[in-house]
Order: sequence, then structure tokens, then C-alpha cells
Amino acid sequence: MSDEALVNQAKSGNKAAFKALYQRHQGRVYAISFRLSGSHDHADEICQDCFVRLWQKLDQFNGESQFTTWLHKLSVHQAINSMKAKQRFWHRFLPDSNIAEENEQDSSQQYEYHRLDKLIMKLPERTRVVFVLSAIEGYQHQEIAQILNIAVGTSKAQYHRAKQMLQEMLS
Repeated sequence: MSDEALVNQAKSGNKAAFKALYQRHQGRVYAISFRLSGSHDHADEICQDCFVRLWQKLDQFNGESQFTTWLHKLSVHQAINSMKAKQRFWHRFLPDSNIAEENEQDSSQQYEYHRLDKLIMKLPERTRVVFVLSAIEGYQHQEIAQILNIAVGTSKAQYHRAKQMLQEMLS
């Protein structure tokens, strides 16, 4: 059954159709969440939140684009919003240096993944997010700037920084 048919059934309250959508797309949503967040636990959280959000916004899918494209955009926005919320939460309790140390510990405890994925996780958060969105997910710098609420030049600079850091790590 096509995604569009499942979406139409899920829109009318068919939970089995929504479950089929979840099972079909959970891996991709998790992969995006993991690459952006750099943490398996946070990626699980983001992925769950994304599908809750999908259920809430399913009526807004109008079929003008492919469902996978729409879901991808929703997933990226959900991941970024979740990361911002988590960062705001921890900023209330910890000085910035403690957050950086926590992120470095999270990065060093990652499961065995592809070598490049492991190196990407070692990038600073903002640099990693820009790199993943541009190099892996195919977003243009203008789109990244809008999503992250930064200047286009900042997006380009972070991308360039990520490439340099990855080259150093690989040598």
C-alpha cells in the first residue's frame, strides 16, 4: 500500500494505517534524529516526538509533495526544536563549559557506527547540525539559515569548519 493511501486512512483515524507508516519510516526518522542530536537517547526521544507530532499534523498533509519529503521536513524541524529546548533546559542549571563537557562525553560514548558517522558526532553541535543538513540531507545554506535562524554566511562558515575538522580527524 502506498504512503498516500496509508496517510488517507490514518487521517480518518485508522491506527493500523498510522502504525504501518511508523514502521515504514521510523528508521529514516531515527537516523536523521541521531545524526542531528549526536545521542542515541536523545534521538529516541526526538523520533518519538516526531511521530506524535506527525499524528497531530497529519491533516495538514495535502499531497502537494511526496509524503517522505513532508515527513523529512517535519523530522528535521522537530529534531532542531527538541535540541533547542534541551539546550535551554540545561542552560538554566549548568554553565556553558559543563554543557560542552557533557556533549564531549556523549560523543565519546557512541555505539560503533560507520567511521564517518562517529567523526561527525565529535563535531561541535552547531557545526554538526549545519554539516548534516547540508552534506547529508541536501539542504541549501539559505534553507539552513532559515531553519536555524542564523545568517547564510554563518551556515557556510560552519559547513567549511566541519569539513576542515573532519579532514583533520581523518588524517
